[in-house]
Parts: sequence; C-alpha cells; structure tokens
Amino acid sequence: MFLASGDGFNPVEHLYDRYTVWVSFWGAHGESFINGWNGVMPSFMHVTQHVIMMWLAAAIMLAGFSYVTFARNTRVPKGLRNFLEPIVLFIRDQVVRPSIHNPHGHDHGHGDHKHDELPPHWLADKFVPFFVCLFCFIALLNLMGLVPGSTTATSSIFVTISLALITMSVYAVGAIVMSIRQEGGVGAGIFGFFKNLVPCKFSWKPMDLMVWLLLFGIEFAGLIFIKPFALAVRLFANMTAGHCSLLSFLFINLLIPHDAETWRIATGIPTVFMGVCLYGLEIFIGILQAYIFTYLSAIFLGLYLVPEH
Repeated sequence: MFLASGDGFNPVEHLYDRYTVWVSFWGAHGESFINGWNGVMPSFMHVTQHVIMMWLAAAIMLAGFSYVTFARNTRVPKGLRNFLEPIVLFIRDQVVRPSIHNPHGHDHGHGDHKHDELPPHWLADKFVPFFVCLFCFIALLNLMGLVPGSTTATSSIFVTISLALITMSVYAVGAIVMSIRQEGGVGAGIFGFFKNLVPCKFSWKPMDLMVWLLLFGIEFAGLIFIKPFALAVRLFANMTAGHCSLLSFLFINLLIPHDAETWRIATGIPTVFMGVCLYGLEIFIGILQAYIFTYLSAIFLGLYLVPEH
C-alpha cells in the first residue's frame, strides 16, 4: 500500500537484511569496506545488518557469561550472575532434563546394570550448555530487533533455517554417536540408528515390509525436513508477523489525507496507544519464541537420542 503510493516510503524496511543504518555510523570508510568485502566474497559471506546483529549478540553472550564465570564466580550470586543463573537453571530443570532421559530408562529406575550406575540426568546435562546458548542467542536477536534503527535477524528465513539446521545436526549426529556406543561398532551403530526410526520390528513379510518402509519414509522426512522446517518457519513467521502488526498500527494514520489534521490526531492517539501495547507484547513474544524453539529442539533431541521403543 505504501509502496504503491509512489513516495518511496516503506514502513517494513527494517525487516530487510540491509546495512545502511550501520554504515551511517562508520561513514564513507565503513561503506567502502563493506562494499569491497561483499564485492569479492560469495553471497553467503556478505556482511549485512543481520550478520552484524548476530555478531553483536554473540559478543554480548561471550562477554556476559565470561564475566560471571571468571570475574564474578562467587559463592553468593550477585549482579549479572544473579540474573543469568535462574535462566540457566530454568533451561536445565524445566526444558532439558524433562526432555532427555538416560538410556534404557535409567531415570525411571529400571534398565540394565551398566546404565543403573550412571548418575541421574547425566546425558541431559551434557547438552545444557548448547540449549542455554541457543535460548540466549535467539532471545537476544529478538529483543535487539526492537531497538530503533536495528533489524530483527530472526525475521529472515535464512537465519531461522540455519538455526534449525544446527539443531538437526545436533540430534542426528548425537543419535548416531549414541547408537554406535550402544551397538559397539560404527556400521552396526549407523544401522541401528536408522532401524530405530521406525517404532515397529522389521520383518520381511510383504505387508509388514510395506508398512515398515512407509513408516521409515515418514520418519526420515520428519528427521531431515519436517522438524527443521517447523522450527524455522514458526520462529520466522512469528517475528515477522509481530513487526508487521506493530507497523500497521503505527502508520495507519498516514493513510489520512494531509488536509485532515483533526482526523490524523483522532486516529493517531489510539494507534500510538495500541502500538505501545503491541511493543510490550513483542518483548514477551521475543522471549516466548526463544523458549519454544529451545523446548522443541530439546524434545526432538530426546526423541532421537533415546528412542522409547
């Protein structure tokens, strides 16, 4: 609608992967450096505003967690550590441990003797750092995208697909490694991993074989395509839709003709009020979507690491 008006104004420009705002801080030298870098590098290595936002989020995480780990490693948590420690404990106790169990049902008090000697949650605790990093990284990207002048990296489908592929790599490789350890060989472990995708026993009977192959195709598609696609699209769609809804309220009074100042004021007051309310909702949604992405990733990892059947 705004693009069709012919004035070149685009209210959703900040959703795009651009770098003009950041270049303005660096001046001509920054612009020439970025243009020169992007001119000689392949497209997947271009420096854009989404890339800078991800670098900034990673730098904030490294600085924050390094500070509370080494500089403020006291018995009584204070300051930043007092803020981060409940987040880490929440991800560990409410997301990772309920989703990932020890092999052979160790968490439920049964299984063979070898696995009964393992400490509780030993497998889940190995993945706590990964899921804490995943949650904090996505939450930071979502919240920094609400700062005026920045962009929301998670509103790019390529960013969310990359995050989903990282999750897929973790649960696929992790499940294969677990299967190799249990079977005692690389070949047997890889075969056991693919065999465990189907929740029924393999049989050469024609009807049983057809059902087994059908289920294998569905489960393999879920492993490679469906689960990563669901993770990527859910995060991308929610972040994009939230920003579009917010901008729709903020710019709706621009549709009023310029000579109707009274109507502009009458529409501007409620739209600004609704925009403030939606902005607060966007803060909540940014954290919620990071939690949902992390929680679903933990569920998928638990399903493949220790198959129930």
